Amino acid sequence: MSMNNFSILLDNLLLNSSKKIKIKLLYEYFEQANSNDRGWTLSIITNSIKKKNIHLNDLKNLIKNKISPELFDLSYDYVGDIAETISLLWPKNKCSNLNLSLSDFMNNIFFIDNKETILEKLENIFNSSASSQIYTIIKIITSGLRVGVSNGLVRESLVAFGKRSSSEIEEVWHGFSYPFFDFFEWLLGKSLPKYLKKEDLFHSFMLAKSIDNKIFLEDPNNFVAEYKWDGIRAQIIVSSTFKLFSRNSEDITDSFPDLKFNLNDNYIIDGELVIKKENEILPFNILQKRTRRKKITNKILNELPAHFIAYDILYFKGKKCTHMNLNKRKDLLSKFISKINKDNITFSPSINFSKWKELEFLMASPLNNHIEGLMIKRIVTKYEKGRVANSWFKWKKEPYTIDFVLMYAQRGHGKRSSFYSDFTFGCWVDNTFDKLVPIGKAYSGFSNEELNQLDKWVRNNTLERFGPVRSLKSKLVVEISFDNINHSDRHKSGVALRFPRFSRIRWDKPANEVCILKDIKSLIN
Repeated sequence: MSMNNFSILLDNLLLNSSKKIKIKLLYEYFEQANSNDRGWTLSIITNSIKKKNIHLNDLKNLIKNKISPELFDLSYDYVGDIAETISLLWPKNKCSNLNLSLSDFMNNIFFIDNKETILEKLENIFNSSASSQIYTIIKIITSGLRVGVSNGLVRESLVAFGKRSSSEIEEVWHGFSYPFFDFFEWLLGKSLPKYLKKEDLFHSFMLAKSIDNKIFLEDPNNFVAEYKWDGIRAQIIVSSTFKLFSRNSEDITDSFPDLKFNLNDNYIIDGELVIKKENEILPFNILQKRTRRKKITNKILNELPAHFIAYDILYFKGKKCTHMNLNKRKDLLSKFISKINKDNITFSPSINFSKWKELEFLMASPLNNHIEGLMIKRIVTKYEKGRVANSWFKWKKEPYTIDFVLMYAQRGHGKRSSFYSDFTFGCWVDNTFDKLVPIGKAYSGFSNEELNQLDKWVRNNTLERFGPVRSLKSKLVVEISFDNINHSDRHKSGVALRFPRFSRIRWDKPANEVCILKDIKSLIN
């Protein structure tokens, strides 16, 4: 299949909101494509490709060598999307009709490590390509594809195309990697590759739905309550080796060597990864310091010791136990914890309660920053992937809501590339109300109508422009919701908010009524 065919597929996926139509589009594309193009297509739309060391500035420099830098800057500020801007501005010639195959392009680019060589090849390809091909290539290079296709939807199209059931695909999905050539061979009937061992594979997590008040009408003895830890969901797999996976199936074993241990049998454990020091669980932003490290030194291991809080088990001594009820799995998990006897892998205790009022009282009480709320789990439930109806529930603390002042606005991406939709907000440094300090960024929580209003306000209240970013007059107050707040030495304000989002726009409120930094810091713990 040509790059042009792939571009058409992406356009159709983006323009159609129907799940059935998207599945049909993917199925028809896989039917027509050759085996290599199928593999590369799956790699791209599932965002499985390791991003090349090509940055936006590298692409900007390419186009600025072709046209006036001022023309590019003005165009980019107006369009807001780097791929669209470059594809429209790249000088065309009579030979701009090169129609690469997807496989040829990927093989020529993605197995090269030298940045200069990649950029030279890109320039040569762009010189002979139409705008649509340039646009698609840049989106692939920058991992910027957003076409409304989830991995679940992709798997449904693969079921329709291949000879494997949904459960079969799900079982081995995380064992394959790009460019997925051997996956399609297996999908169409061949045996599993010898390197793939099912016992070493990541298993999809069981997820919780938001609390449903209907369960409070049921007998509380049918449920187990646990704390909802503010860490990273993770999975330990022990077989011939030790593996640690994040919730998106990323292998993070090397980042947490202090958790490693060896056992002869196969075990798979579900739990939460935190940083625990001197018997105290540290805030989530401390954990982020550990996850961002590429090299783990002894100093880091001492300063940021990892801890795994285990709350479920999928395999015990090589036998699958997901069909068992929660209490039976908890008993096996307790045996596992006792067997390994590691101080930094512990059992997540249940909360003793006999009446729902007791949990309501607990939720109304101040909880430590490392606790997001409660998990309520029905005892009879099996361990199943995804959000299973009427099984697990998350009961989260009510979010904080604080008024802040908008300070900066930036153009969005994709469908929002024409709007100022990414906002930096702040509060006053002190009671003089003459200087703001940035607190965080938010780009969700408002409706399309409110986005239009915000975009218009930004354009009419700009102080300075810095490329796609505008500094704003200190006039507009917004109410921001966030789940948690902690100290941070990475932010100028000294604080970091968890999941900030717009709650409402306070068109009516004067900016000098917004709180000062001292008030924000007082919310910690």
